[in-house]
Amino acid sequence: MGKTGTKGFTTIVLLLVIVGLAYYVHLSNRNRNQKEERAKTEVEQLLQYDFENDYPKTVRETVKLHCRYMKCAYNKGFSDEELIVANQNIRKLFDEELLKFNTEQSQLTGLKDEIALYDENKQKFVSYSLSESSQIQYNEEGGQEYAKMKVGIVIKAGSSTLSGDEEYILRKDSQGYWKILGWQAIKKDTTEGESN
Repeated sequence: MGKTGTKGFTTIVLLLVIVGLAYYVHLSNRNRNQKEERAKTEVEQLLQYDFENDYPKTVRETVKLHCRYMKCAYNKGFSDEELIVANQNIRKLFDEELLKFNTEQSQLTGLKDEIALYDENKQKFVSYSLSESSQIQYNEEGGQEYAKMKVGIVIKAGSSTLSGDEEYILRKDSQGYWKILGWQAIKKDTTEGESN
């Protein structure tokens, strides 16, 4: 092999090494970005939730997202400033009718009062369990679609664990999104910390 052939071979090897390094750097950056995305805290995920492009597709997903916000709020996961953003996001899950009777400021005040009550009573929102999709009740009234769904809630208060059910009522809007019309507690009982 002459001098020119060695030079050509060295150039090709050098180019392959550079391409290999560039590809390695690209993969490393992609993996790092994916890990950072996965490492977002629940608070960050909720505050940055993209309602425009990722509104929940089903009744169950809509209620689950609402429960995630409530659990984080009641457990003091949000700072005062973050709670304002979280409250605005929660309102995006609400039906127009509920929004009419519930101003943003009154909702925020109510949420702060409930959080303070939880704190005062040393309560912690432990978990929620959603009804299976097959248990959701659907009906149509006046040309509008409605859904009713139960959620089991578990709250820790001192050494006691309180559980109860809440019932959500949702209505499908003109864009096909399920929006929350309201919810209420339908059953409460103490399950642990009491003697039978």
